[in-house]
Amino acid sequence: MKKWYSKIDRSTGNIVKRKEFNNPERALDKPFVWIPEERDIRPEYDKETHKLVQTETIPDLSDMTVDVSPDAKRALGVNVVALTEEERARINISKIADSDGVLARMTEDILVIIAQGGTLEKDSFTDEVWDKINTRRLLRGEDEI
Repeated sequence: MKKWYSKIDRSTGNIVKRKEFNNPERALDKPFVWIPEERDIRPEYDKETHKLVQTETIPDLSDMTVDVSPDAKRALGVNVVALTEEERARINISKIADSDGVLARMTEDILVIIAQGGTLEKDSFTDEVWDKINTRRLLRGEDEI
């Protein structure tokens, strides 16, 4: 079974290459070494209130007088972090923007009714229309109609 490996520059600790191998022979006494990658399972989280932040742990391989341990690995993980108020506001703005096309169509319908001499009342529009309007209003922190 193939597994991901990272080629590490021991003098800097930088990753210079990544590749999939099937049980490779590794020279652990060279200035550049291949170490396996190990990934944590992605946790479940609420995307409305949290985000994933990637973490990475690479052992210190800089001592060139010592061979790299065959057990050395690059560990990749994720932390669940609460969204900032600014990030939450940005998400709300994008949700509002996503419904702009629907709002444009509703505005056009209103203008047509006015141009044709019709009268407008709350019942002139379906519950679906009011649900969309109220969703936008709630995202802006306003009361429902």
